[in-house]
Amino acid sequence: MKSKIYIHSLVISVAMLGLFGRGTAQTTENLKPAVERAAISAEKKHRMQSAVVDLNFQWGKDVYLSDMVSRRRPGFKDVMVRKEQKNTFCRGVLTAGNRRVLTPSRCVQAPEGFSLKEVRLSFANGRKGIGTPESVNVNGEVAEVLVSSQLTAGLHGVYLGAVPPGKTLADTFGREILDELLQFFISRGVVSARANRIVGMKNTLQVGDPFFYQGKLVALVREVPSRLPVSFWGGVSEKPLVLLRTQHQNGLFASR
Repeated sequence: MKSKIYIHSLVISVAMLGLFGRGTAQTTENLKPAVERAAISAEKKHRMQSAVVDLNFQWGKDVYLSDMVSRRRPGFKDVMVRKEQKNTFCRGVLTAGNRRVLTPSRCVQAPEGFSLKEVRLSFANGRKGIGTPESVNVNGEVAEVLVSSQLTAGLHGVYLGAVPPGKTLADTFGREILDELLQFFISRGVVSARANRIVGMKNTLQVGDPFFYQGKLVALVREVPSRLPVSFWGGVSEKPLVLLRTQHQNGLFASR
């Protein structure tokens, strides 16, 4: 009797194991596309982040004796007293073709009395480069720094998603993009000083940080807000961003 019960239980167990095995195989098969999509998404995100470049604009000014005295006696000789230097830091993005780094034009606006001496670039591949003032071009609200392909070896520049004149991100890409923009700000601590203190976050947003949508660069951060930017009509505002427009000359921001 016990042997019959044992055999019956064994048959049930084998049957259950077979069902479980088939279920597991089916589940694995169903998960395979999702895993592949996740892998592609992760690869795309890595490529976008590796296109981000740190920029250090170095400005110089020669200070003369005439800048420091209000009255000049006969025979006064104007001589240079000292050199002053200032640095401004921004982020930029390497574009497809690996020859241009885009950044907001406000990053290349010289402080009063200063002129640009050089721009230092740090790439995600660990390489560093130095650009001259002649390598910097301004086109509307966006500036570009021309770089050598030797500096960008192994990196993948991003394609651009251009916004037509007079249109917003939502007009161009749909209202769904505002949900991602909201997450973009919140994930970088752009909420409010009080909220950040409560949750222990910091505002890590920087001028020039890129905003990507569907794998393309569509905007750059022009200014860092102290709290979540809200539009007059409700929802998150695009005001802190420089949108990549199609009207720029020479097809600078032409979409792929």
